[in-house]
This record gives sequence, C-alpha cells and structure tokens, in this order.
Amino acid sequence: MKKPPRLAMAILMRLGPREEPLVGDLIEEYTTGRSRLWFWRQAVAAVVAGAIRRIRLQPVRTVGAMTTGWAVLLLLFGLLGDGAANGLANLVWDWDRQTMGSGTGIWWPFQICAALVSYTGFALSALVVARLHRGNPAMLLAYVASVTAGLIVSAVILEVLIHRYDGVPVPHTLFYLVSVTLPFHWRSGLLLVPSIMLVCGLLAGGGRPNKSQEIRESRG
Repeated sequence: MKKPPRLAMAILMRLGPREEPLVGDLIEEYTTGRSRLWFWRQAVAAVVAGAIRRIRLQPVRTVGAMTTGWAVLLLLFGLLGDGAANGLANLVWDWDRQTMGSGTGIWWPFQICAALVSYTGFALSALVVARLHRGNPAMLLAYVASVTAGLIVSAVILEVLIHRYDGVPVPHTLFYLVSVTLPFHWRSGLLLVPSIMLVCGLLAGGGRPNKSQEIRESRG
C-alpha cells in the first residue's frame, strides 16, 4: 500500500494537532492517488493551523515561552559568546584576536567559530523552551517563528546600513545573533537557524507522540 512521506508524517505526528480523523483522512486521500507534494502541503497547513489555534488560546503562555527563549539566547551570547569563539579559534587554529586579527587582518578562524557559537546558542535556547513546554509544540513553534522573523528583519536592516556606510558596528552580544545572516555567511542562518532549532527542540521533547501513529501502523 502507498505510504505517506515519512518526514512529513513525522512532522505531522510530532507538531500537528492531536486529531486522528484529520490524519486518517489525509492518509486515505494520499493512498487513493494524491501526490507527495499535496501531502506535504496538507501536513504543513495542519501544523501551522494547529499552532495558531493553540497560540490564540494561550497568549500569555506564548509570550512567556518567547520571552524565555530570547532571554536564554541573549544571556548565552552575552556571557559566553566572545570567550567561546575566541577560545575555540585559538584551540583549533592558534588564532588570537590581538596578535593575529589586528596585525594581519586574518579573521576567518574567528568567523567560523563565531558561527558555531551562534548556532549552538540558538539550539540551546530552543532546547530550554521545548523542555519547559514539553507536550505543547505550539510554544516551540512560536519561539522559532519569532527568532526567524527577527533574523529576517535584522538582515534587511543590516543590508541597508552596509550599503549606506562603510562599516556597521554591532554590539558583541548581538553579533552572535545576526552574524549568520551577514553576507559572508551567505545568509545561511535564515534557513539553518529555524531548522536546527526545530530539530533540537523536538529531540528535547518539544513535540509529542501523536496517537495517529496507531492509524498509520494499522493502515501500513
């Protein structure tokens, strides 16, 4: 029997609404001839609609989840950002900000390590939100959406400022937040950040096993 795409089904089960009839209908439609793209669209739509419905029902909890995530993120970058990036660059490439960066203009070891620190910070903040709101994936999705929106806005602002001025000073804490959206990182953070956050959040328990698992197995 024709089976739905595994990844789409996993996302639907972990992040979607706990509605067995909905999932069952989607599987039945797919097995009768619908395309993989159709199933993906329906799965994503179900996840988004379910999250929006839950967020509307729990606005205070949603704001709390986003505030917690941002606080953890900025705290990690403020306290550990420079120390972790500089230490890693020194450990791997024997790079030092004072003796090498200032004198030779070689910054790529720091840029690579700063990106690793940035992605780690995003992942850890998502993990915290997921653990605090285990079984309620809408809170994780709301936080990830807020970070993604923040990155998009910051990328646009930085693009404008870079074209207007020779240099754009960014506070160290915020550098680790926006560096992955800068041109020398090819704006990679706009795709990688939400992806990494969702994966880490789900691994930490941000989603929930959906009872529609039984439906899939019975139809498989």
